[in-house]
Amino acid sequence: MRFRDVVWYYNYTRMMPDSFDELLNLIEPIIRKQETNCRKPIPPAIRLLITLRYLASGDLMSSLAMSYRLGKSTVSGIIQETCEAIWETLQHRVLFQPSQQRWKEIADDFSRKWNFPHCIGAIDGKHVVIQAPPYAGSTFYNYKGQHSIVLMAIVSASYEFLMVDIGAQGRHHDGGIFKGSIMGQRFENRQMELPPPCSLPNSNILVPYILVGDAAFQLNEYTLRPYPGNRLNRIREIFNKRLSRARRVVENAFGIMASKWRIYRKPINASLKTIESIVKATVCLHNFLLSTPYYANSINTCQNFVQENATAFENIRSMGSNTHSRLAAQIRDIFAQYFVEVGSVPWQDAYVLNAST
Repeated sequence: MRFRDVVWYYNYTRMMPDSFDELLNLIEPIIRKQETNCRKPIPPAIRLLITLRYLASGDLMSSLAMSYRLGKSTVSGIIQETCEAIWETLQHRVLFQPSQQRWKEIADDFSRKWNFPHCIGAIDGKHVVIQAPPYAGSTFYNYKGQHSIVLMAIVSASYEFLMVDIGAQGRHHDGGIFKGSIMGQRFENRQMELPPPCSLPNSNILVPYILVGDAAFQLNEYTLRPYPGNRLNRIREIFNKRLSRARRVVENAFGIMASKWRIYRKPINASLKTIESIVKATVCLHNFLLSTPYYANSINTCQNFVQENATAFENIRSMGSNTHSRLAAQIRDIFAQYFVEVGSVPWQDAYVLNAST
């Protein structure tokens, strides 16, 4: 069936048969169970199939248990173990390993595709909505009145998740989560092997390599956020548009992932350990499948996915603070001035004109 009707198979598992086989070969040593005298174990292929169907459909575990004639606790254990195996096996294959050369390659992609030089990633965080954990009280209660954990991500110019932080409690906001995360601390302590500051294209202006984020993130020496306010001058309007355009890749990445893995369409009903494993697995599966034909077709329509899947993830609350160092403000001003001089692009003035009418 899987080779005769590949469209059905893709809709069922969100991957083609050859990708399924490749993934199965990678995780089989971890999820295979020993046969005993009492019963035969559930084969690794079935374990993976159950897990992928759960992630792809968002069906209840009890429904899958009935479909596969298994107990609900058995299905729950299979999903948790298989998601952990996917994370353990794929994270070092598909997630980013920092080096100066790799950062430069990412920055070149942002400059070429999104007209934002020296950008090494777009950062954002989303609430993954969950059923209230037992005895959790308000620990995971977010500003939207839902229980959630936070998925914080840095994304490349091609919608690839570079780095993630998973599991922060929903009551926190983006900036605080990033600052307190391992990846945030590594940026803060200059442990990310970033290339040294160098000249912007066609100029002798030295600037550092930076992340782009929205107003939820603090402006600093390695993160740019928009200028605040509604009545901005032309220079600041253009900067905000250029930053917004580059930052959209992270929104698109979340949109693509939510469209493929419909587990995110409603509150996830599982233990916290299983929920974190689910998020880890879908991040890795997104990157693992990003270059495959059916999955990659999403890139051509990802603008629609952002709108269609806007409710799959909830946005994070803004920090509500414009405090920053003088150097951070100078770096943003340098980029803004560059964008209206040697770094200008043809479409930006038309945008400002349309926005003001």
